[in-house]
Amino acid sequence: MDWLHATWAMYRRAFARAATLTLANWPVLVTLFVYAAIIVGAVAIGSLLGLLGGFLVGIVWAACVGSFLYLVEMMVRTSRVSLEDFRRSFGTYVWDVMGVLFILWIFLLLIEPALRSIDRGPAIVLSAYLLILVFFNAVPELIYLGHFSSFQLLRESYVFIGENWIEWFPASLTMMAGLYWVSSPPLGGIFGWLQTALVALLLYFTMVVRGLLFLELQDSSRRSRAFRQRMED
Repeated sequence: MDWLHATWAMYRRAFARAATLTLANWPVLVTLFVYAAIIVGAVAIGSLLGLLGGFLVGIVWAACVGSFLYLVEMMVRTSRVSLEDFRRSFGTYVWDVMGVLFILWIFLLLIEPALRSIDRGPAIVLSAYLLILVFFNAVPELIYLGHFSSFQLLRESYVFIGENWIEWFPASLTMMAGLYWVSSPPLGGIFGWLQTALVALLLYFTMVVRGLLFLELQDSSRRSRAFRQRMED
């Protein structure tokens, strides 16, 4: 019961702090729409350039993802984000994101077709995707809070999930389910715009919560969190 009480208290702290940071740094929400516009423009241009265009779109996508992760890092580390942070964010983690994408691309291009060709291949591929989703779930946080190479990111995520899965997944899955519920089914007209804005807000909030949870789980143990909670009670 001490563990459960301490975990619930950790969730309360993370969600309350994330709500405060999300509201205080509301311009970060706008950046999600900026990223979407940049990616749409990159896709339009990349479609004219063949294979090179696909590579350029990948870099642009990685730069936007890395930029958002950098802004989340600034929030969870310093509690504030500035326009200068946004300007410098695009080049900070682009190659970290590209490294992870390259590893996944290798799996999709080489390993998945080989697995599908064997007996019970589709089931094995599905199992592989589930394992990737589970054990590499903390990769986004490790990119901006861990600063590892691509293969180290995957290893560290595996270690982190193995040690903290029982605290990590209830909150993460709940927020992911909320995102899915809000975004499905897609709506049209003014309701579609409102739905898009709400999805962006929930995504923004979710990533801040995950960053705060990651920091607390990384810097403490179940025993220390239970002890802290007993002292606070």
